[in-house]
Amino acid sequence: MADEPIDLPHLRALIGLKVRYLGDDCAIVEVLDEPPTLVLEAAKHPTIQADAHGRATKLSRGNYLIHVLSPDRLALGNELLLLELLD
Repeated sequence: MADEPIDLPHLRALIGLKVRYLGDDCAIVEVLDEPPTLVLEAAKHPTIQADAHGRATKLSRGNYLIHVLSPDRLALGNELLLLELLD
């Protein structure tokens, strides 16, 4: 990770930030390590969450996974560039 332009502590500082992605207001709720990925939780549009047997159990908010870096890890990911800051 030392050769990459983004480091995880800086990304984790973004947790809680409000953003808009593809028209949905979201919050950054988690950062995954490898590959560096932001997890967004949509503020609206609950979806039905199934249990391990496929039975509907509860409504939950939708999530998006946003890759921070491009596949070659030399630039920012295209999805990241679609985020609009709301805070």
